Amino acid sequence: MLEHLTFTGRELLVVVILAVVLATVVYLLETLLFSRRRKPDATPRLDARIEALQCELAALEARVENLEAKPQLESALDTQATTYAEAMRLAREGVSAQELAGHLGISRGEAELIIALQRADS
Repeated sequence: MLEHLTFTGRELLVVVILAVVLATVVYLLETLLFSRRRKPDATPRLDARIEALQCELAALEARVENLEAKPQLESALDTQATTYAEAMRLAREGVSAQELAGHLGISRGEAELIIALQRADS
């Protein structure tokens, strides 16, 4: 039955072109369908990762603000500790309460208390 079937060059060319076009259409449809399936899966993961990074960034910003606002104890930036240390040093040297208050910018009552504490430690 197939022995009597003959194709001319033109018919064969048309069949080949139709086969290539059909294969291309099938490939494009598969690519389109598979890409639509992947996008919803990737987007929530990406959104979740972005949200996690934003939370981490907010936590780090809050931590930096806390560190900048409140220096650590015994830090050179801790003015209260350095003022107290300076006051104790001056009290040991025998500076009067009025001189201590004027030099450190504290009240006279605070200066008298520091001198009293220094005497009690001695």
